[in-house]
Amino acid sequence: MIKYILGRFSQKKYIIKLLSSYKYINLGCGSTFHKDWDNFDLFPVEGVRPIDLLAPLPFENESVKVCYSSHVLEHFTRSYAPKFLAEIYRVLRPGGVVRIVVPDLEQIARNYIWELDAAVADVPGSKARHEWMTMELLDQMTRSFSGGFMGRLWVMRPLEARSLIVERLGQEASNWIEHFDMLMTQGRLDALIKEKVYDQVESTPEEVSLFRSSGEVHQWMYDSISLKNLLREVGFNQIKKCAADESSIPFFDKYHLDKNSEGKIRKPDSLFMEAIK
Repeated sequence: MIKYILGRFSQKKYIIKLLSSYKYINLGCGSTFHKDWDNFDLFPVEGVRPIDLLAPLPFENESVKVCYSSHVLEHFTRSYAPKFLAEIYRVLRPGGVVRIVVPDLEQIARNYIWELDAAVADVPGSKARHEWMTMELLDQMTRSFSGGFMGRLWVMRPLEARSLIVERLGQEASNWIEHFDMLMTQGRLDALIKEKVYDQVESTPEEVSLFRSSGEVHQWMYDSISLKNLLREVGFNQIKKCAADESSIPFFDKYHLDKNSEGKIRKPDSLFMEAIK
């Protein structure tokens, strides 16, 4: 049995001192994890251990066989991202695998240009699709309040770009949209729209600063070239772009981290990249 000591790092942060090595770790897992992995998040749910990813990783050198981290790297500043990856490199064994998943900047940009051209040509439905792709490109990097303008758009009905949103963001987006549909049938959506759209007051500079340090916003974006260069800079090799169901991690598909049990991609807007130490 793996033993560990859990000590307080600060009032709301923790540090783990491990007494034996881990094999497979999932960093910043949120609520998507597999019981056969050791799962960590700043705000852990049941079955997940607390960790502060802005601190050195609490694992011994070369003690980890596989590291997976999905939609985490973009929440770090561009200056901190290589430090985080260097920590992963430190704890991986020689031959160990890192799998990094981030929103795919290239995919977002190409879809934005596609919908922009369609809107210029006045293609039916293109205005709503162009608005969504603009949101996807900019909102989570620039927002100053929780949910941002993307959150405001999601509660509006009719939701004209619904099919594109689900296609781009997958089951999680579909679940939220269906939740708002349910509120509409219960007559509760109007109050939520009023709260999110009409009663949103301008935040003070202090409130904006506090929000932007909360971890919700994206601090940077990556495409296959920039992420590959970043991984190479910290020492990784055999760097390759993967499909959601492609991996050099043995039996990766059985863990349902990038595809659910029904075979659907969890975050279709993603760039999947692996590298070897």
